[in-house]
Amino acid sequence: MLARLRGMMGDSAGVRPDRFLLAAMAALTLWVLLTFAARISVGEPWLLPHLLFMHQDFPALLGAIAAMVLAAPFVKARGAGTGESWIDRPDTRLLLFAVAAFCIWSWAGHYLVFHDYAMSRDEEVAEFAAAYMRDGLIARPIPPELAEYRRAIMPEFFSPFGADRYWTAAYLPVNSALRAAADWLFGDYNLAPALLLAAGLLALWRVSLRLFPGRPDAVWVTMLLAMTSAQLSVTAMTPYAMTAHFAFNMVWLALFLRGDALGHVAAGIVAVVAGGIHQWHFPLIFLAPFLLYLLLARRWGALLFHAAVCAVIVIIWAKLWPAYLHGHLGPPADTVPAAGVAAKFGSLFLRIFAKWEPLFNLSRFIAWNNILMVPLAVLGVAAIPWRDALKGNSIVLPLAAGCVLSALLALYQGYGWGFRYMHGFIGPFCVLAGFGWIRLRMGSHRLLYIMIVAGLGAMAFLTMRAGEYSAPYARGYHYIESLDADVVLVDPRGAMFVTDLIRTRHGEIGRPLVMNLARLSPEAINHICATKRTLIVNRTAYRRFGIILARMRPDAVREVTQRLKNAGCGAIVVPSWR
Repeated sequence: MLARLRGMMGDSAGVRPDRFLLAAMAALTLWVLLTFAARISVGEPWLLPHLLFMHQDFPALLGAIAAMVLAAPFVKARGAGTGESWIDRPDTRLLLFAVAAFCIWSWAGHYLVFHDYAMSRDEEVAEFAAAYMRDGLIARPIPPELAEYRRAIMPEFFSPFGADRYWTAAYLPVNSALRAAADWLFGDYNLAPALLLAAGLLALWRVSLRLFPGRPDAVWVTMLLAMTSAQLSVTAMTPYAMTAHFAFNMVWLALFLRGDALGHVAAGIVAVVAGGIHQWHFPLIFLAPFLLYLLLARRWGALLFHAAVCAVIVIIWAKLWPAYLHGHLGPPADTVPAAGVAAKFGSLFLRIFAKWEPLFNLSRFIAWNNILMVPLAVLGVAAIPWRDALKGNSIVLPLAAGCVLSALLALYQGYGWGFRYMHGFIGPFCVLAGFGWIRLRMGSHRLLYIMIVAGLGAMAFLTMRAGEYSAPYARGYHYIESLDADVVLVDPRGAMFVTDLIRTRHGEIGRPLVMNLARLSPEAINHICATKRTLIVNRTAYRRFGIILARMRPDAVREVTQRLKNAGCGAIVVPSWR
């Protein structure tokens, strides 16, 4: 069977690029159609993965696949080369310029695309934690007069330790600490993701130079696949921790590939710090295949060292950090802390059964990265001598195993520009694609140019669509912040994800104070409306903002409105624009 496939795509000297393109696009078309059929069969258009698939992923995939099919006749292998070009030599200055441009755009996109607004609660708590770390704190003390309303002000994603006296992010501190450092050094929290993206790309460059000596074209392919990734670019416009995971994973890999004692020790330090980025199990998923690789290679010293590093990650971030918060902030309140390491992994496996969505999540990953990244990576994996690989003689084995493992953990993610749970594996996918590129029987650089144009086109389209989707929420947030009121009560019912509008001003408590109406008791509402200048934001405003409305019974709307009127609350906000 394998021999027949090789015969269809090319001889043993290499794979014909035109046949590779057609075969890859046929496979992706089947995957996209299967996902579309799943979307149709469910019949619920407002499920978030389905909504984003139809609005963003589906048109991007169709456009990219069509472009590749149309381009296939123009990339037939030819006998002679086309002369030396920039692709055939390692041009450091050009690479650095491209990395700088890519990262500057990602920094600027936070303001130009997302209008200085973080979409999700995950991002908002990262901003919140960065603000109190910038002030030298490990938590934000709750003013005594607001203690009764603490869950209305910070409804979710808070740490349970001392939660009746402190607001603390539920996530581990390293991502927010890096944001705080960027603000302290450069005056802008949002430079942190761009700088991390640059570090990850430069580390990926070092990795590709080491793995592809004498093949600058494969080095360029690896880098250009990364720099035409909408997922890398758009995610770096946000406070999500995933850009840090990408950077730390690539730096770890570059150090690991040195192979000497200094490289291993430095990689261990990077891994321990990476364990505290936001959830400690993420680096363990990345490291696990390399432990298998060292075991197969019988490199006992390196195996024991990196296994010990994994144990240190768990001890520091799963045990010592919660104990530190308990000792400094107080016992848990308002919610129950995680039960422990076993419970963490148990919860992860239970989520696989309850929230496993491979079709939509992997379609999103394919769409938000260069359309050739995954097919070339598959080709690179298929070409390795597996007998040698199973003896620990090929770095492709742990890279491929990690990519497959991350794909199998295709759990519901909520928001994410691309599939963020695979973000830390984009680098390995690009490296594997470099190996795949070497397998192609190239006679010209046309396929590379087509890959760049298609990648940039998809990136522009998806960036625009991300901005369109987030704009109503950004508009609503900035409007609420501009209101002349002591308190703004936000009714989270009646529209999609409007609970995320309930937040502080980048971690600072100011005026107006925004509260979740559904988290307040009738007595608390009466007291707030009697003592504070209060305004109300509900589905009337959401419609004007452009946020997608949810189903809500008319009598429920009238009931809430009447209750607020009886309490003497202020007016319901009606924005002037339509």
